[in-house]
Amino acid sequence: MVSPSIEKYREEIVSGPILSTMLKLGLPLMLTDIIMLAYNLTDAYWLSRYSTYALAVPRQTWPIFLVFVSILIGITNANLAILSQYVGAKLYNKVSETTSKLFTLCLSISFVLFIVYEIVKYHIFAYLIKVPTEILHDVLEYAKIIALDVIGFGIGASLSTIMQSFGDTRTPATVMGIGALLNAILDPIFIVGIGPISSMGAKGAAIATVITRLFSGTILFSLIKMRYPEVKIRFVYSIDKEWVLTSLKVGVPVIIMTIADGFAFTFQQALVNTFGVIATTTFTIGFMVMDIANAVLRGFTMSISIMIGQCLGAGDAGRARKIALTAAHTIMAVVFTGATLVFIGRSYLISIFTADPAVLIEAEKLIATISWILPLMMLSFLGMSVGRGSGHTIVPTIVNITRFWIIRIGIGWLLAVASGMGITGIWTAIALSEILGGTVSHTWIKKGKWTKPIIKHQQLAPLTKQN
Repeated sequence: MVSPSIEKYREEIVSGPILSTMLKLGLPLMLTDIIMLAYNLTDAYWLSRYSTYALAVPRQTWPIFLVFVSILIGITNANLAILSQYVGAKLYNKVSETTSKLFTLCLSISFVLFIVYEIVKYHIFAYLIKVPTEILHDVLEYAKIIALDVIGFGIGASLSTIMQSFGDTRTPATVMGIGALLNAILDPIFIVGIGPISSMGAKGAAIATVITRLFSGTILFSLIKMRYPEVKIRFVYSIDKEWVLTSLKVGVPVIIMTIADGFAFTFQQALVNTFGVIATTTFTIGFMVMDIANAVLRGFTMSISIMIGQCLGAGDAGRARKIALTAAHTIMAVVFTGATLVFIGRSYLISIFTADPAVLIEAEKLIATISWILPLMMLSFLGMSVGRGSGHTIVPTIVNITRFWIIRIGIGWLLAVASGMGITGIWTAIALSEILGGTVSHTWIKKGKWTKPIIKHQQLAPLTKQN
């Protein structure tokens, strides 16, 4: 099968100028990440108008949500590598088959996860995370609705992965933009109330998020059918063993990493919560400000996965490594500039979300401590992107688990509690974790053995350049 609609993206990725192609693919992904940030900031703005502490609610639920969707993240990450390498090898029949398997599995799993989330949510937030009593009711109300977002996440993640593996990053970004506009309209309606609709606070934010996610997934599905008619996405009732094993080989380390990250964030949140609601709110505001600096370049690193996958499928390992190193050096310079701007403007950025003097002081300490390690944080993200595109995910998983569990949680507890540094000890541990993660990730990108494709050797395109 020949696919002219996909082929136009492939040729530019496997043979075009690296930096300009990277930017062309990366800009829509940057926009997607900025749009996701806009979702969170819009929620935060309207929640802060509803109640000072209500804006901490979504942050409480996010780590455990991440744990629940980890299997979906692992499956879609594995299939970004599989699909992009099939595209690079011009195996378009395999592309069409794999998209149906991916969509079927993600949709089925997301329904099961939704049911489990609903059953266990109270025990998680009341006893595991130990949410402060001031916001526990709001957190449970938020979680009850956001459980539906597990289904929306499964649909959206599978469809976005399919389009991005082709090299089409613009369409998902456009759909996300429309979704962000819808979310901006719905947030004030459901959070603070308007007309006959009464204020719902955090619960209203969850309703707006779920509506937006399901709307975006429906639009993406329709666009794939229209723009890529040769790609037949359908619900299948049998899935072959070879695809499952390849998906597990690549996806299980990502699933482990995501679950470990989710629980690490959960325990980190619990550690922060022991210092009271001011520390909890500081943590939320501080990381929203950090997200502003990260949003642009984090999306950029995702484009590297697509380029590396297609180049490895095309048999050009040398170009794949050159792409990764070009991205690393570009990111370091740009993120350092962004971190400097965040450090300079930290007081103004924090004041957008709170006027509480105690929170302002603590949030400034947090940002002053960790803003300078943002370039290294981005190298950790890039290492994960290289793993996603190549299908070699074990090293990024080990790096990530180490920086979260050993440094952020282990050393964080020692500094904050055992040594008596308090909340500053947690901020210091976060900085140390990124120094380690970024340094090791750069070394692996430069010298690691990740340039071997994961699709069968006989399926590769004729060109073979080893590195």
